Amino acid sequence: MNMDKGYVSAALIRPVIENSGIRSFDQLSEQDADIQRVVKQLKDNDCRISIEEADALISKLIRQSGNEALCVHPPHKFNTQSSCQLQNLFLCSNTLREALYYMEKFAPLLSDLLEVNVTRTREGTIKVKLPVGDSSYMSDQRHRSELMLSVLLNWMRQLCGNRLNLLGINLPFPATQYQQTQSQLWNTKLNYNSGECAILLNGNALDEGLHHTNPHILNMMKREVEEQYRKLARSGSLADRIRKALLQEKVRLNANQQEVAAYFHISARTLNRHLHREDTSLKQIVTQVRLEMAKKMLTDSEDPIEQIALNIGLSGRRTLDRIFIKEMNMSPAQYRQRYRQKLAMIH
Repeated sequence: MNMDKGYVSAALIRPVIENSGIRSFDQLSEQDADIQRVVKQLKDNDCRISIEEADALISKLIRQSGNEALCVHPPHKFNTQSSCQLQNLFLCSNTLREALYYMEKFAPLLSDLLEVNVTRTREGTIKVKLPVGDSSYMSDQRHRSELMLSVLLNWMRQLCGNRLNLLGINLPFPATQYQQTQSQLWNTKLNYNSGECAILLNGNALDEGLHHTNPHILNMMKREVEEQYRKLARSGSLADRIRKALLQEKVRLNANQQEVAAYFHISARTLNRHLHREDTSLKQIVTQVRLEMAKKMLTDSEDPIEQIALNIGLSGRRTLDRIFIKEMNMSPAQYRQRYRQKLAMIH
């Protein structure tokens, strides 16, 4: 997964600024004219800035404060002035399971790089898994992972209080020079080089009743977040979002227009109108995703081409041959052969 393009919400960045000891946004913008525009945007709690801008801002804050662990936040009290709509919905949930369901569904409001996946191991441990980039050991990606973990941990602690039964955190990167600070601030066991990024919880924690929010307030919060999510789906490239949902198997490759539109909380007519503006169609996007998946299977596996065609929802090898020849000017067999020849030359 490429984590170098995309956006992050002010809800992720603002706590870093607060953690740096800078008392106001105005103070930060005065110190560096280059980031005045970004800082102005961040005054809106629900705004988003590009990954490049976020990385640049975080790097400057770390250098300025001399604190490499700046993205590892200590627990904060709930602050209505710097909260976002998704956080409000999260904290109104009656159980942690409900809160994590909202986080899974609406995570793109915080970042299009953030995918939350809640699973249960055979031993009964709950894993709240976050995405891992191809270069998770690089400082920029490490800091982003720490940001997302910190915010999610903070929200979970605000919701559950002492009832949060935290078992540990799995981290995809090696132990840091500030690992002791990291462990103290997150107040749990850290497992480095684990190959995943996940918060580990006791299985009993999900359904324990925390409080009883007025259902009308909860529904109002949910409507606000859903409307914000719909606006997000309508802005930017819808084609990219559909492609990502298909690759992550959140939407079936054989899904019809109504199913895809429903996933993005828009109508089929709106979906078609936006894709037309982007000079593409659902059929073209699905074909490109199938091609991308087939290329990976051809290079990463020994599966027969007929089986690969079936794996990506095609009727058989002849259909895959036709797509490959049209798009790549070569057959799948030729593509696999050329890849192996290149590999042999390298070795």
